[in-house]
Amino acid sequence: MSEPSIDLAMPVAGTNMDLGRLVAALVARSPYRDVLTPMLSDITRIALANAQLSAALADIAQRSEVAITGVLHRSDLGARSAPLSAFLEQVYFSSPAFLKSVGEWPVGGARG
Repeated sequence: MSEPSIDLAMPVAGTNMDLGRLVAALVARSPYRDVLTPMLSDITRIALANAQLSAALADIAQRSEVAITGVLHRSDLGARSAPLSAFLEQVYFSSPAFLKSVGEWPVGGARG
């Protein structure tokens, strides 16, 4: 599966890390990646527009070597990544794919 293109590039001061690529790396590590990957551009746009999420991304980018190595390790994430994990979970559990899997998509379909 090819990675969707991301049209948002936001370098972090002091690093050449593209936060859009960091969001893609976080999604790739997610257990929900199959559902989230097609929504990557929207997830990136929303995460970068949100102060708490963009601060967490900048923190990860500055503390990790992902810009150099291209590899995001669990140890790179730290406590400040919790909002990012919660955000990705919220997107997944709100997605049509998840709602369909529990009989709730289309909305009102299974239960009327």
